[in-house]
Amino acid sequence: MERSDENNDIIRKARQKAKQEKEENEKLTEENLDDNKLEIQNNMENTDEQKAEELESTIVIEEDNYEEDEGFNDKEYVNSEELENIKEEIIEEIEYTIKDVEKKKKIYIGIACFFVIITMMYFGAKRYDCLVYPDITLYEEDVSKLNEKQLNTKVNILANDINNNKIIIKLDDKDYEILVSHIIDKLDVKKVENDIMNYGKDKSFLEQFGLIYLSVKRNCNFDIKINNKALQEEVNKIYDDTHVAAIEPTLKMNGDKLNIIKGENGKSIDETNLINKITEKINSNEVGKSNIVIEEEYKAIKPKINNQNLEGVDYKISSATTYFGGTGYSRGLNIANAASKIDKTILMPGEEFSYEDKVSPVELSNGYYMAPVIINGTHKDAPGGGVCQVSTTLYNAQLKAGILPTERYNHSKSVPYVQRGLDATLATGSKNLRFKNSYDYPIYIHAYTVGGQITVEFWSNESVLGGKKYTPVSFVKGNVANTYLYGYNNKGELIYKKYIDTSIYK
Repeated sequence: MERSDENNDIIRKARQKAKQEKEENEKLTEENLDDNKLEIQNNMENTDEQKAEELESTIVIEEDNYEEDEGFNDKEYVNSEELENIKEEIIEEIEYTIKDVEKKKKIYIGIACFFVIITMMYFGAKRYDCLVYPDITLYEEDVSKLNEKQLNTKVNILANDINNNKIIIKLDDKDYEILVSHIIDKLDVKKVENDIMNYGKDKSFLEQFGLIYLSVKRNCNFDIKINNKALQEEVNKIYDDTHVAAIEPTLKMNGDKLNIIKGENGKSIDETNLINKITEKINSNEVGKSNIVIEEEYKAIKPKINNQNLEGVDYKISSATTYFGGTGYSRGLNIANAASKIDKTILMPGEEFSYEDKVSPVELSNGYYMAPVIINGTHKDAPGGGVCQVSTTLYNAQLKAGILPTERYNHSKSVPYVQRGLDATLATGSKNLRFKNSYDYPIYIHAYTVGGQITVEFWSNESVLGGKKYTPVSFVKGNVANTYLYGYNNKGELIYKKYIDTSIYK
């Protein structure tokens, strides 16, 4: 039993010693792992084998001595199987230690690499604190890695280029130029500089590193604001210089016949379309690169009246004449002036005629003279005295053409040149003579003065009368007159009767 205890004690001491060496080797490995890893493994393998051999030898020697002194006891003998188990345990512990060390080494290396990378990223981003980030452009021109002074110079050069660029409008026969600085507000250079220099600086250093080294491209431009009023004025200048009005076809009296004078197309630019094109070009930032060239075409301006529309106007459908001789020279001039303003009027089907629109303003500046007029039942001198005789004559020609008035007023007092109920007055802004062409053919109005009388003729196509001859009739009783329009066939039979108006005089 004592030998057995001694053997166990030897084994325990061997294990403790192996454990102690293991701890020392582990410490050594941590301090100098790269240089000693292979040596440690070899030493430990040799140590394992040596310890096992020494232990086995020691036990055998002790047992031999024991046999010599006290005799051999096979029950107390430590067999080789137990020694193998001890050896395996020691080897397992050593292998575990090596694996643990390798694992820790990888962790330490990973941590070290992480901090190295983070440090590099931090200082890599930090070096751009006062520089523009890479891959930044202004109107596709590289401004990356510039400092504040260099950037300021670059931005001002580009701003100056933009202001001096031109918008060239190319028409068929002429080119027009608009300076960009004339149609935009002042460029905010400082804002663009700040936007470029501060781009990305408010982000974390990891995000900054990504913007710097991952080639995140960004193009910057000025926030150009168009001065719409200035742009409209520039386009208006081009319009005024290029606009050619259409020439309306007309009719010209040639004796007792009408000849057609053909019209011609005019031309003009489309102002709205041109403004939209210029705005689109500026908003697309093309103005920052060079001059802008815009191809513009004239649009045709067609006459309101087609030449063919006048081909059937060849017949005088009505005529009315009144006399003004002996009423004063100035009054006669006013009548001639007003007649000239309604002469050669072409009234298309469905179109309304306004006498006031034709002869106004009734002022001295428009060719009129001071002459007697009726104001609130009293005769007074005023510009344009006599224009109401023209409207009255026109009214009678209109009725004889079978056309009804849409607006008509009588004078406050009866006039000497027509029967009561057949006059038509004009008071600018309040009383007017209007009528609408109710026929399918145009109406041509021919008005003229000769020998102290004024004549107004209506010309159209003979078919519009439908074979009727129209006559206005006024039935007067005291100061009241009721007016009718009668229509007769070619046999003189009354086939049409229409009430027109009631006129009351003072």
